[in-house]
Amino acid sequence: MTKFKSREELMQELINRTPESEKLWNEAQEFVPGGLLSVARKFKPYPFYTAKGKGAYIWDVDGNRYIDCSTAYGVLLLGHLPEVVFETASEAAKKALIYCTPHPGEIEYTRRLIECIPCAERILLCNSGTEATMQGARIMRSYTGKKRIAKFEGAYHGWHDYVQWNVIVNSDPKISGPVERPNPVSESDGIPSEVENTILILPFDESAFSLIEEYADELAGVMVEPVFGNGSLPVGKEFLESLQEICRTKDVLLMFDEVKTGFRMALGGAQEYWGVIPDLAAYGKVIGGGAPLGAVGTTKEIMNKVTQSEFSISVAGTYSGNPFSLSVGLAMLNYLVENKDTVYPELERKGNRLREGFNEYMKLKNLPASMTGIGSFFQTHMKPLPVIGPRDLGGQLEDALYDMQLFLRYYGVHVAWFHDGFISAAHSDQDIEDVLKAHIDAAENALAWHLVS
Repeated sequence: MTKFKSREELMQELINRTPESEKLWNEAQEFVPGGLLSVARKFKPYPFYTAKGKGAYIWDVDGNRYIDCSTAYGVLLLGHLPEVVFETASEAAKKALIYCTPHPGEIEYTRRLIECIPCAERILLCNSGTEATMQGARIMRSYTGKKRIAKFEGAYHGWHDYVQWNVIVNSDPKISGPVERPNPVSESDGIPSEVENTILILPFDESAFSLIEEYADELAGVMVEPVFGNGSLPVGKEFLESLQEICRTKDVLLMFDEVKTGFRMALGGAQEYWGVIPDLAAYGKVIGGGAPLGAVGTTKEIMNKVTQSEFSISVAGTYSGNPFSLSVGLAMLNYLVENKDTVYPELERKGNRLREGFNEYMKLKNLPASMTGIGSFFQTHMKPLPVIGPRDLGGQLEDALYDMQLFLRYYGVHVAWFHDGFISAAHSDQDIEDVLKAHIDAAENALAWHLVS
């Protein structure tokens, strides 16, 4: 068991290991609000500052090495600086970073993307997953002439006004509302209250279908993460099929947010993995190979209607389709097309080993901890299985989960603070065993502080 008697002792050890990161953290707060460019990068006692990454590892400015299971929140499917991407990036940078004119790479890249995405006959390019879901919502409104967009509570679709609602399910039912009809809860200050009238929050159960039917006349579309990013909770084939059926019956568009699942669950994403094809889908992360890139794919009929009408949707962006991102992204896509029969089975095998190994141990020791996920996704929870939907995340031993994050950092495994984790193709079998041991030890040690005998 742990040599540390308290959280404070463990925290002090992390501080002792990272004096240069501490200096940078204190300096950053003089220039960056709260010291962070993204709230997702927070960590206690402060985030470590990264100096370099290679393969499955990153090193901080103090020389500490971590097995990277954040992989830039799922971006780095092949790990840090894979040769195929690094060489392409070096060559692309010699030619141009940006033109702001059409260039041949746009055609080559979108053609390859369409070949891989089941629902896509036309592609709009942008610069991030947030932009992609924002444009997807606009497409659905324009195509249907209706204003509401539905999302599931517990789902994350980026940080624009129309999706920053009910990302974290509040454990207080007075705030979150009844299970079958969740209250809309804003996740950010600065979002106008009027936005609430343009969204619909759905529960992750069959009650969602009744709400879609009730609001069908004003509902443009439904947005769904095939795997909830908040919890690494797979939605599953059966639920997606039922969702698809009610949306088709009620003339409501169905949009998959494949920003995380796209090109990670399978070459064709969750659409290929479960065989359920939406009307449109949003992409980001993996498709850029490490460079900023987002995309929305849909049918020719839908895209033509919203972009070629007298009053079409706005399609713009200085960096959209820039030659550097498309060159790097195309190298990634080509590699995955050529190696899909080895990359994806290996990711799934390693993910299964991690999740099953952790859950078997926790069950054997009768400890209230579990790991969920699918394929290369995983996330740990301080409660036993089953953990199926976002509301199941309530009632965890939150303090133990907090301390587990600290122990993982102590053991040299980087998983973003209270976020899902990802396995990359660069993780070896030994890396997976080391990550598994770190999670088991971290969970046991954290729970030892909080479980009452």
